[in-house]
Formats: sequence, C-alpha cells, structure tokens
Amino acid sequence: MKTHSRLTLTPRASVSLRRTPSGAFTLVELLVVITIIGILVGIAVPVYTTTIKTARMSTSMQNGRQIALALRMYANDSNGLFPVTKTAAGEPIITSNDAFRDLLPAYLDNEQVFVTPPSKTGAKCDNKIEPATEAVKAGENEFSYIEGLTTTSVSSWPLLVSGTDGTGKYTDQEGDFGGTWGGVKAVVVNVDGSTSIVKTKGTGADRIIPRYNDDTKDALALTEYMGSTVRLLDPARP
Repeated sequence: MKTHSRLTLTPRASVSLRRTPSGAFTLVELLVVITIIGILVGIAVPVYTTTIKTARMSTSMQNGRQIALALRMYANDSNGLFPVTKTAAGEPIITSNDAFRDLLPAYLDNEQVFVTPPSKTGAKCDNKIEPATEAVKAGENEFSYIEGLTTTSVSSWPLLVSGTDGTGKYTDQEGDFGGTWGGVKAVVVNVDGSTSIVKTKGTGADRIIPRYNDDTKDALALTEYMGSTVRLLDPARP
C-alpha cells in the first residue's frame, strides 16, 4: 500500500506596498529643522540690519568730511567765510542745498557726497551739476548747515549735522524728517573738519545733539552760544 506524503505549503509573508525611503525626514524632524532656521533668521536679520546701518553712517561721516574740506577751500577763496546770505549767482541762501550749490563744480565734482540712502531729504541724486540750477536739488541732500561761521570760529562748533526735522530736533520715527538714524544718532562735522557720530539725547520726536562742552544743552540752539549772526539751514524738502 502506497503511502502518500502530504506537502504542506507555508504561506509567504505578506509584503507591504508602503515603503519609507531611506534617509527621509519625519514630520517631527522637519519641524525641528524649521524651528532652528527660524531662530537663526531671527538672530541674523537684526545683526544684518545693524551692520548695514553702521556702514551707511560711516559713509555719511566720510561724506561730511569731504563737504567740510570743500567748504574750507571755498572759505580760503572768500576771506575765510563759508557760504552766507547769497550764492555766487546772487540767489538767496534759504536751505543748505543753496549753500552747497556754490561748492560745485569748483570744490566738489559730484553730488554723491550729499546723499544718505535712508534719508527722506537726500536718499539719491542724479549727479547733474551743470547748469547750477540742476545741482543739489531738493531730495539730493541730507546735511543741515550752520550758516554764519568762518574758518576762525571755534573749531569744535558744529558746521554740518544730519538733517533735522526742521526745528533743530530729531525723531525716533525712521522715514520722517529728522529720523534718518532713528533719532538715536547723528553725524556731526565741526568747523575744523573733524567728524563724529554722536548719540542724541531725549525721547520720541524731541531728541537733540548734546553740546560739545555741556551735554545737557542743545548743540543746535545756536544763538545761545554762537551769537545772533548764525542760523541753522535744513535740507530742501523734496
């Protein structure tokens, strides 16, 4: 009698059709990476912004020094007087733009030195300096000018400063007149050509440049210590 052996087949293990690619991120890992990137951006953006502002202030300070040098050369040819009352063309000097117009092209060959990109009164220029009516037009100058000084004035008196709000004050509202540096700092160029970045004092829209010999007083309250023949000329508003 034949004996038939029974062949038992073992079912093959089922194979899942869903496979996770090797090296793929899980949702938790992606969230962690996104969080880290967010933190790094939060750190980097303020640092970048501060670096850009510092670089622009440094450029503005160097520009102020060049303008002061040109003013001194002008004064040397004008009996020690910086531009005052009228331009060489006989036009009245009303704004600092008017005073600076006489520096071109004899003492400066371009308008770029008057420009500070964040400024509401002088963010850019077209570098058209001839005829004279095209030079330093409204919107092409950031600096305020103290008219009435001479090369023999006290060397530490300010001659140029960052443009004010029109009253000799600064505001913490960037984008407003007098808010070029957020009201926190200002570029100051003295009669002797020395240049510095000065911290303003005060709050909000009532910030001042402290006086060189008394930081409780306003350096742009000019008649208090410079006399009645001087006046602050702000940039022409665009």
